[in-house]
Amino acid sequence: MPIIEKNFTKVLILIFLSFYGFEAISDTQNTIEIKNPIFTTKGINGNPYEVKAEIGFQNEAHLDLFIIEAKLKTNENGWIYVQADKGSFYQSTGEINLEKNVIVYTEVDEKIFADLAKVNTNEKIITLINNVKYQDSNILITANKSIIDNELQNIKYFGNVKSIIIKRETNE
Repeated sequence: MPIIEKNFTKVLILIFLSFYGFEAISDTQNTIEIKNPIFTTKGINGNPYEVKAEIGFQNEAHLDLFIIEAKLKTNENGWIYVQADKGSFYQSTGEINLEKNVIVYTEVDEKIFADLAKVNTNEKIITLINNVKYQDSNILITANKSIIDNELQNIKYFGNVKSIIIKRETNE
């Protein structure tokens, strides 16, 4: 390879690094690591919610969180709990995006599992996506997607929906 082509290649690499490499370095410098972050606040409707995690990384518009637990208070003073391995919390909108081992549950032992979830804390709407599974002591429902609203009083299932109702024998 002639000397001119080698120098031209080096110049192109330096230009590429100056535009993209330094920007990536500055992005990591703007990220702040937070151990055990807890955010307790009230939504637009006045009901409190809490988001906590084992570790978080503060970016400009959101927090990337790992090992997440969140809870939303209902109008009847009950709690809706949400857990996931990772996700993002947008404080300005009160939105939580979750992924990996998502579980939504209540104090009366109802559980819904999914791969992904989007929680709107202001409207108390939880959208579950992929491998959705609802279970309590008598019912098992699977679906591709589910939307939970009206403070967990209204659950809609979409996609390939299957349900199993377990009939329990009574000894009378």
